[in-house]
Amino acid sequence: MKIMAIDYGTSSVGVALTDPLAVIAQPYLTIKYSSKRSLIDRLKSIIKENEVRLVLIGNPISHQGTATALSEEIAAFAGKLARSTGIEVKLWDERLTSKYADARLRELGMTRRQRAKKIDQVAAAIILEEYLQSCPSTA
Repeated sequence: MKIMAIDYGTSSVGVALTDPLAVIAQPYLTIKYSSKRSLIDRLKSIIKENEVRLVLIGNPISHQGTATALSEEIAAFAGKLARSTGIEVKLWDERLTSKYADARLRELGMTRRQRAKKIDQVAAAIILEEYLQSCPSTA
């Protein structure tokens, strides 16, 4: 069962996917979008092409553990995506994932410009890694 994670932003989203066994999380791509409809259409295509069965969307909860203004927008988007695709969509706490993603990319020696192109999809991969680590092992 492949799982997809999304690091949602107001003009772009990062996407990460697991392998077919849902063991390894990998950055996939960054989508720049102009409308939520176009974003949903692109995500539906990725979901179908990759046979995704679960979507996680990063939920930017505050450091105090409360919902933010963007959290409400993301929850509404998650509902639209679930209705549009017919698959399960879950919100996942994404606190500090962008900072961790930036640190990983810095460790690789990437310039600011290179990091800017990859940070959203790496943040999505971190969301996915955290989710996979939280799941009980089936081995």
